[in-house]
Amino acid sequence: MILERDSELSTLSQLVDDLATSGGRVVLVRGEAGIGKSTLVTRFLDDSSDRAHVLLGACDDLLTPQPLGPIWDLAREESALSDPLSAGDRRGVMEATLDLLSRSLRPTIIVLEDTQWADEATFDLIMFLGRRIERSNGLLILTYRDAEVDEEHSLRGIIGDLPPQVLVRIALSRLSAEAVGTMINSELFDVEEILALTDGNPLFVGEVLASGSTEVPLSIKDAVTARALNLTRGARQVLDLVSVVPGEVEKSLVDRVIAPSEGELTECVRHGLLRINDGILAFPHELQRRAIEASLTSSERRRLNQELLEALSHSDDQAPDPARMAHHAIEAVDVDALMEFAPIAARTAMEIQSNREAVSHFRTLEAYLDRMDSAIRASLLDDWARQEFYMESGESLHLYERAIDARRIEADPRSLARTLTYASRAYGALAQPDQAVKYSTEAISILDPYGPSIELARALSNHAFLEFFYTDRDDAVLPFVDRAMFVAEEVGDEEAMTNAINVKAHLLFSRGQSIGMTLMEESHERAVRDGNPWGEVRALANMAGMYGDVRDLGRAIDFAQRARDTAIRYEVRTVELEARAMYSEFLFWSGDWARAEDVATDLLGSGPHVELIATRVLALIQVRRGRNEARASMSRMWSLVRADEGATIIDTAAAAIAEFIWISDDHDEALLLRLREVLDEGIRLGEPWPSGALVFWMWKLGLLSSVPEGTADFYGWIIEGDHRRAAEFWRERGIPYEEGLALMHGEEHEQIEAIRLFEDLGAVAIANRVRQTLSESGVTVPRGRSASTKKHVAGLTARQAEVLGLLAEGLTNLEIADRLFVARRTIDNHVSAVLMKLDVSDRETAVAHARDQGLL
Repeated sequence: MILERDSELSTLSQLVDDLATSGGRVVLVRGEAGIGKSTLVTRFLDDSSDRAHVLLGACDDLLTPQPLGPIWDLAREESALSDPLSAGDRRGVMEATLDLLSRSLRPTIIVLEDTQWADEATFDLIMFLGRRIERSNGLLILTYRDAEVDEEHSLRGIIGDLPPQVLVRIALSRLSAEAVGTMINSELFDVEEILALTDGNPLFVGEVLASGSTEVPLSIKDAVTARALNLTRGARQVLDLVSVVPGEVEKSLVDRVIAPSEGELTECVRHGLLRINDGILAFPHELQRRAIEASLTSSERRRLNQELLEALSHSDDQAPDPARMAHHAIEAVDVDALMEFAPIAARTAMEIQSNREAVSHFRTLEAYLDRMDSAIRASLLDDWARQEFYMESGESLHLYERAIDARRIEADPRSLARTLTYASRAYGALAQPDQAVKYSTEAISILDPYGPSIELARALSNHAFLEFFYTDRDDAVLPFVDRAMFVAEEVGDEEAMTNAINVKAHLLFSRGQSIGMTLMEESHERAVRDGNPWGEVRALANMAGMYGDVRDLGRAIDFAQRARDTAIRYEVRTVELEARAMYSEFLFWSGDWARAEDVATDLLGSGPHVELIATRVLALIQVRRGRNEARASMSRMWSLVRADEGATIIDTAAAAIAEFIWISDDHDEALLLRLREVLDEGIRLGEPWPSGALVFWMWKLGLLSSVPEGTADFYGWIIEGDHRRAAEFWRERGIPYEEGLALMHGEEHEQIEAIRLFEDLGAVAIANRVRQTLSESGVTVPRGRSASTKKHVAGLTARQAEVLGLLAEGLTNLEIADRLFVARRTIDNHVSAVLMKLDVSDRETAVAHARDQGLL
């Protein structure tokens, strides 16, 4: 019996009917534990089985989830999934699943239950399918417990990133008094009493009614254990054993541990405490399993987990799943088993790029590292540090230091050099270039005496990267690159060759040689062919940056999105955030300041390089719009710049500061002197793009009178008086603000056009400066209304306007984050932006002001 779900079932049925005309959809079925999500989808699948392919998979509450766990369930029905799953071919699994959803003769419905427990590989699959499902002939139904999907949960971010038009949300409510009344068939119960006990939760209502007593305690735990008290001793042993296994357990495994009789199994089923299907035992509901597990003493839980460990270890069917073994080892407090299986589970997860799961397994070993042999400990720390690095965790540096210490004790120079090379890469990426170069240099000095090797090839390619990006000694880069390529070719190491080609591509492109892009494409192709995720995402991100350098925004935006999506798929968080930061800046250049502001706001609090880009974008928007907070934002941006940063980073930040000084007329002599030093160094190094912007603004400030050698032409054109050529350059590339900068140096009608461009962007500060110049010449320019103002009179972005509306509903920041599926930190930043733009100090005043001004 399913009560008060007709509307939801009708919605689901209609979605199937509409597939042919509207395309696929992602359906989100959410609600508290026991609300009936599984009952709803099971009924829907039963009703739809005659007109659609139906597939059901479930996520289990393991301490560390099995990668692609629910997809293994689907593979029992769909053999097309078996081969890529067994081969660890993650991309193959994604494509095969999408193929299932795209079958044309009959639609396909895939249900993934309890996705609050999904692993990262499954989350990546959901993201992959969700972005393509509109062109499919299927439904992807995700059930989850909304209470467990908090602000830091991966599922929240994924739902927030999916196209809104493909999402259908179904929130299940509790049962009404009328529905509960229809469930009661005994005079022992009163509707109001049952509602008071259960709050209308269908599972709780069912458990209380099944217990047959009005004295059932309030908690579901007591309701379930009350039913379990009626079992015989043998049946209770079955129940206890199954309760310590999250998800499902094979009957054959239960037979090996306690050998129950068929009558004892039947007893558990008859009491509604277990289900048996195709040799698999499971509780009807996870809450029931947890209730029974919680009723066990700690010694009973340890004993049962230990018995399962031993039974799984001696299974003749197949090698035990290391993640499962690690889970039971933790619960059994079996340190030896944990030390045996957790490293295997971690490295198994590494092989399919499930970096979060790998990190989770590695972290379980923290307390036992000292028990390991130094070589094993060093190798484990090395792998662990690399996974933390991919997840953008600062902990990776500490782990690398421990790995290096262990390698030095081990007295294995080549292994030490390998660890130093990877540590060097992490230090460079996390904005500590001095330490990065130090370790890289040491690695090469260790390896050189041994002659050509894979380790040497990788150390050389890594050092070339550091020389190019952090030391600004371009003349030193090419020798390292060429030597790395020579050694890589000699020893046959594709990874080192890919990395070296990547650096050479950057170097040649920075010198204006178009072959650099061709080489970067080769680097990407090699990485894909070799199964090198790091090389693949790095090449995509680099192509985004290179196209951005020449302001080819169409390609730059496309590659930034590809880099972001690929990094998400491989769980390379460092590159994902970098790509999102570039995307924000490219949107900013294209004139889409509202979206740029939203993306940049989401990145605040990330790593140093990413936050620097995000802060620069936000600060420049404030400067150009004449916001009072611009000075504080610029100070924050400048504080993020390290003295040992490369010229590309320092010059870009300095150009932003110079622009702020000119627009605000807020001169600071000490800061201007520092900007001059940055400019001189950038010109000396021949960095035309960033130094070009800085040259332009220093010229505007009256601190330069001519174009320094090496300055990018399109900045030099303005200084040399050829503003039309510069304006045409920016117009062709779809960069309106820079087009306006060129036109404001032209004739009267061109300056008026510049004002229009600025006002369309909302750049009222610089528009007012140009208008003032014209006014002083006797020209009156009518004030226009910017495009951003037309969209929202308070200058709020779409996301900020949405947040303001939710503030008006009385929601807290946490509740808003829950509603919009974003992190609370992101909402904190958006609320601050709303208060700032409305020029109020608190949320209550903001709402009152918004109502007064008709902004709601």
